[in-house]
Amino acid sequence: MPQIHSLARILFVLSVVFLSIYFLYSPPETINHPTSLSSNYIEAAIEETRIEIKKSLKQFSFLSSIPGSNIKTKKDLLKFRERMDCISTKGKWVYDDTPRAILKHKQEPLYGKCDKNSKSLNKNASIEEIWDNSRNSVKYKWETPHKCPLPNFTREDFCSLITGLKFLLVGDVSSYQLHELMLNYFHDGPVQCYGEIACKDHILCRPPSPFEDDDKLFSVNRYARNDILSTRKTLVLPEDNGHIQINNLELPWNSYVYHFSVIILNKGHHYQDDTTFRSSLIRLVSYLRTKNPNTLLIFRSTTVGHLNCNNPNLKPLSNPYNAFELPYHWGEIHKQNMIAKEIIEAVGGVYWNLENVMETRIDDHIGGQDCIRWCIPGPSDIWLNLLFVLLKELKINQ
Repeated sequence: MPQIHSLARILFVLSVVFLSIYFLYSPPETINHPTSLSSNYIEAAIEETRIEIKKSLKQFSFLSSIPGSNIKTKKDLLKFRERMDCISTKGKWVYDDTPRAILKHKQEPLYGKCDKNSKSLNKNASIEEIWDNSRNSVKYKWETPHKCPLPNFTREDFCSLITGLKFLLVGDVSSYQLHELMLNYFHDGPVQCYGEIACKDHILCRPPSPFEDDDKLFSVNRYARNDILSTRKTLVLPEDNGHIQINNLELPWNSYVYHFSVIILNKGHHYQDDTTFRSSLIRLVSYLRTKNPNTLLIFRSTTVGHLNCNNPNLKPLSNPYNAFELPYHWGEIHKQNMIAKEIIEAVGGVYWNLENVMETRIDDHIGGQDCIRWCIPGPSDIWLNLLFVLLKELKINQ
């Protein structure tokens, strides 16, 4: 019997040693293979997407217009894309300590955790007092070239721009961050929601007098959680064996899309290989454009995650990460954003580039296990500025 116990102990020790060697020295599966990130490979993925578009989306042709906007000519279309590309790719983050208004977070507490130790100020505190009490991360601004300036705007300006628009935000939890930013901006206090799973319709702006009771002129916002932008009709399908899928939450949402005039899609960080991602997005946009021919479709590009984001003293990176070094398929994000750009523009949609704007903002993430989303206020506040200028350049409601 003692010999059996000794043998068991030896086998246990050996198994621990072998497992340790395996996990310590085996390369993690999430590290990208360099060939899949090369510029040639990305170009090949784009070309393959164009071939698939010609085959699967040939019934759509939007060479000079964007449905849901007042872009009606080839000249206006090219001008719009050139201006938005200038803003998102030619800008840079610059530290500016000039006191200015800061977006106040009033919704889900998760996004306000960066300020949990901040000094409490009087509700009538001045802009200067709030500024002096704010984190350095909110004092960076996105500076664009003179040829494509970011305009200043007020809540009244934004409300006038989106009168009557109904926004549906679909994607993973990063889409919920955009939902929170919009509610923070347009509401003076917290609103009731169901958290990161889904949210009911929220009024953003009411029309001016004497039309303030005309619900057709209300601007509305709703968030729907669907991690991979699937078109499933029910929460549980027969192949799910009676269980809700938790690795990718796919709440049904496309049955009520006809209520919304602006649909903002985002794939997020739930990885799919290129073939699956491409075919799934093509199938989705074909469905949306067929059912909603006049809806403004916007694909919000996925932003890259950042490593070691729990350090409280981080500053924006001087240069973005090298994609070859990134785990969790983060290095694949740019390639799949480019695939999405080809597909969304093929059906007259808008590719909203946040990848370039956010790729160096390693600071002010929620932290813990979340190095993808940012605290509010924080780096993501710029999304509101970019959404405003995007809608303005589309000549919405003109």
